[in-house]
Order: sequence, then C-alpha cells, then structure tokens
Amino acid sequence: MLTKRQNMIMTIMNNQKDWIVGKDLAKLLNVSDRTIRNDIAAINEFYADTMIESNIRKGYRIQGEKVKRFIEETKKEIPETGEERRWLILKTLVEHNQVNIYQLADQMCISEFSLENDMNKIRKLLDNYQGLKVIRQSNMLQLSGGEREKRHLYEELISYKISGNLWNLNKVAENFMRFDLLKVKELLKDIFEEFHYQMNEVRIPTLLIHVGVILERNFACHFLKEDEEQQGKYGREEYEISRHFFEKIGARLSLQVREAEICDFAIYLEHGKRKGYCEEEQLQGLASDLVQHIIVEIREHFDIDFSEDCEFRLGLEVHTVSLLKRHYANVEIDHTCLEEVKRKYPLIFEMGVWVCKIMEEHLNIIISENEISFIALHLGSAYERANLRRKYRCLLICPHNQTVKDLCIQKIVNRFQDRMEIVGCMSYFEESLIREKNLDLILTTQPVAHALDIETTEISMFFAHTDEAAVFQTLNRLDQIRYRNNFQFFILNLIREEFFTANMAVEEPEKIISDMCDKLYARGYVKENFKEGVLKRERLSPTSFFHGFAIPHNMSHQETIHSAISTAILKQPVQWGSYEVRFVLLLAITEENRNFLKIFFDWLDDIVSNPEKFARLLEVQDYQSFVNTLL
Repeated sequence: MLTKRQNMIMTIMNNQKDWIVGKDLAKLLNVSDRTIRNDIAAINEFYADTMIESNIRKGYRIQGEKVKRFIEETKKEIPETGEERRWLILKTLVEHNQVNIYQLADQMCISEFSLENDMNKIRKLLDNYQGLKVIRQSNMLQLSGGEREKRHLYEELISYKISGNLWNLNKVAENFMRFDLLKVKELLKDIFEEFHYQMNEVRIPTLLIHVGVILERNFACHFLKEDEEQQGKYGREEYEISRHFFEKIGARLSLQVREAEICDFAIYLEHGKRKGYCEEEQLQGLASDLVQHIIVEIREHFDIDFSEDCEFRLGLEVHTVSLLKRHYANVEIDHTCLEEVKRKYPLIFEMGVWVCKIMEEHLNIIISENEISFIALHLGSAYERANLRRKYRCLLICPHNQTVKDLCIQKIVNRFQDRMEIVGCMSYFEESLIREKNLDLILTTQPVAHALDIETTEISMFFAHTDEAAVFQTLNRLDQIRYRNNFQFFILNLIREEFFTANMAVEEPEKIISDMCDKLYARGYVKENFKEGVLKRERLSPTSFFHGFAIPHNMSHQETIHSAISTAILKQPVQWGSYEVRFVLLLAITEENRNFLKIFFDWLDDIVSNPEKFARLLEVQDYQSFVNTLL
C-alpha cells in the first residue's frame, strides 16, 4: 500500500499534469529531495510500472494515460471506506437469500474480524427497519424479515448510492441490470397520459426507484404476500393504472406480476396523490420554503443567483427531505467524497457550510460534516451550470456569403460556447457600430487594423485547428488581464502588512486563530465577538485543506468593521483537522466587500494548483516578497 505522503504526491501530480521540480515537491510536503526520490521509486514499484517519469532537468511528471489504464483494468466493486463496505454488504444480503461469510469477506477484501465489526454496525442500523435482522447459521448470513421492509431498505440503499445525482435518470437506471428502466419510465408516462393522471415531477426519480425495486424483486422471485388490510386503501383510478402498467410491462419482460403487487403499487400512487399526505407532504412543503430562502440568501451573501436553476431547487428539496428523515430516524451516513470536495472545491464546500448553518437554524437540528459535503455537491453542480464567469462578448467580421458565415460561427460556438458568445457578425469593420456592442474580442477572417482597445484575432473562414489554437490563446490572455486587474486591487486593499507574519512558531490551530484575531481586534478591524465566531465556524468543520493551507473565518459579516486578510506562514507544519498546515489566511470581510470572496477563491484555486508557486510562497520571509510572489 502507498503511504499517505505517497498518495499526496500522486494527487498533486495528477492535478498538475505537467513537470514538477523535485525541490518544489519537497518544499510542499516539508521533506527532503531524497525522500521525494524514494517515494517516487516506491510509487512506481507499487504499480509495477513507471507511473511517474523523471527528467534530470524538468523533474517529475505523472503519466496520466498509464494511471487511467491501470484504474480501468483494476476497477471492481471493492469499497474503499467502511460506509461503502456496509452499503455493499446490505445490498448483497437484500439481493441473495444466503451469503457465505468467507466469500463475503473475500469480496470485500477484508478480514473476518473486520466483517464482524461491520455486521455489528449493520445490525444496529437495521433497528430502524421493523422486523429486519441479520441471522448467522454456521458460515451463512441471511437477512430475515418482511418483504415490504426489505424493499424499503433496498430503495434507500439505491437512493444513498446516487445521492446528489437523483435527477440523472441514467444513474438511477444503472442500478437495474435486468431491464431498461428508462423504457419502463416511457411506458409509465404513456399510461399516465392515457388516464390523464397528474404526477408531481418531483416524485418521478423516487417513483422509478420504487418501480425498479418491484420488478427486480419479482425477477428474483421475492413476492409480496396478499394483505386483506390493503383493500380499500387505493382509488379505482390508481388500481386501473397499476393493473394496466403491470400487464404491459409483464408482457414485455415475460414477467408474471401478482395481484398483491398491483394493489401495493396502487396504494403508492394514491398516497403520492393525496394533498398533505402524511409526513412526506409536510416535509416537502417545509423543504420547498427553506430552499427558496436559501436561494435568496446565497444571492445576497455570495452574489450568485440560482433562482432560475430548477434542477438545483428540486434536487436540494429532495435532499432536504431525506436529511430530515435521517435525522428523525437517527441515521448517520458517511460521504466518501468529503475530502475530495474540500480539497478541490473550497469555495463550494464553504458555501455548503454556510447553507447548512441556515438549515440548522430553521430546522433546529445539527448537520454533520458528511451531510455538508452532500449539500456542497448540489451547490457545485449548480455553480457549474450557472457558468459564473461572464462569457466574453465576441464579434465576427466575415465578408463572405451567409453559408460560410453560419458554418464559421457554428464551429466557433461548438468549441468555445462555455467561454464566449458571438454577439454579432459584420462584413466590415465600422468603428461606431462596434463601439456600441461593448466587445471583449473581435475575430476576423480578413486583416483588420484599428485603434480600439479590443483584442483582435485573425482566423480563416473554415476555422481550422490552427485557428482554434489562436482563439484559445487569446481567451487565455483575456483571462489573465481580467484576473490580474481584479486580483491586484483585491490584494493591495485586503492583504495588509500589519497583519502578515512569517515563521510563526505556534503549534495549536486555536492559538494561531486567537493570535491572528487579536491583532485584527487591537487595530479596530473586527468586533470583540469576531474571534468566538471564527472558532465556532472551526468547530463545525476544520477549514484546513489538502494542499497544506487553512482559511479560518467568521460566517457573519456583521462582526467585521473593515475588510482585511491576515496571513501567517508557519515555521513548522501544524496538524489542523485532517491535514498538516503551513499557510493560514484568516478572512475578515465586511458585508459591502462580500463579493471579493469569489475573487479570493479564484486566486486560491490558482495558487494551490501551481505547486511551484505555492512552494515559493512558503519560503518568503517578509511582506513585500510575499506580495511580489503573488503578483
């Protein structure tokens, strides 16, 4: 197995995907050059291949294709965490009548002792499912209990697996291999239309999971028993829809569906139709109001507007309902991507922490760090969809016929629609008209010289590969200009010399935070309660990240009088949550300056994704060197 440091090397190099000098890597990890060489050799030995190549002049570079191929060749359903393992064990027990304990341990790649520990936790979890329990007879394990409760467990296992991606029906369908769930959906949709039956769109993913489990269990010959008490609990229309559906799907799949299944699905439809049905409808109403409030607060706090993103709204509503159900059932979940979310998307994770704080206040519950990471996934997906970086406005000058113009525009749009928009196409350069369009970029198929301060790039009418490369370089130049202008203003105004400390010799995160907050308070930048707010935020989830930095802060802008960023470079790495930290940025941002957070996290992402630059930052001894390194 690779050590923690060797895994960090793999992660850093996989993110970089370019040459990294050994000295920079050594500075980042606070080890010697020799240790890095030994670790690289150990990594290549572990993979039995040269996953990381070396060059005397350039340093080290990961061979991405080899790593990708290795992962694909060795990819199996082997869980990496205890939570994943227990999920797979439960799924296996639901799907099979009996499971051999030794074969199960081999499948999980764990010892029998570890498996027994997992089974004890599973038995405790099953207390939430009436009548379900795991029985061991000799070397065999069996899940005993009623079929209805087993199906309920099965549905929740599938929902857990696709958490954060419930609205991707392809992902839902991947859980059912005996039939095409998407075709089942189309059949259901046709039957609903035939009966003029209204189904709430919010319930479609959970409805499909429910139907998928019914069909899967029937294929495996696990049937519901006839229940006289169920009679009369459904409407005539729901019964006819259910009967009609199972007759058609049974014929397609060569599956004989029993009357008990038809009645049970009719009840499911009836419950979903009723207004104010049970706790489910109440929770949905509560979640809907809360998500609307969260969207408003995100716009106010982060200057990010998710109000038009229906997928985000519905996804977060469904997740909020599930979160409340888990809370009431006292069920905790792990999230295998927690550290990945924190490492790669610090802004998104911080937004998740902030949103969960709102949820805690409104719901009067405590939300775990794992739940925060699930919320962050919803926010991250919405963030990507919003394409928050404003697209560059581009004009095309193309003095050719309309067919050539349309073809050229289509090629440009297909390649660069995520970064720029074509706001017009002209045959000639006319300065007065161009001034009106507020352009960032001009693309022209003919040589054009002008005096306007607008980036201009010449391309061919057929937009070949060389043209694509030229436009790509132009957009990168525009990125650098935009970023540099915003960031230099930001740095000079917020990262102040009086709050910069190099070689700080403090070994406790709380003491580091305390010292940095005291300086801000002494100079009148923050209020007296600012420090307590920062420590309270830290207790929610440590603000340390994979690359060795921490960004402690107060979640309330009201405790800040003047915006500033206090900076500390530690003499020795300090254990801060899950990571060793050498670089600390304490944020104190006022309500008026909250929009700077976006610029800050853009800068932070740029710094940590550049190991050479980050390593140089850790070596500076004074404020001026620090600022020069940044700029």
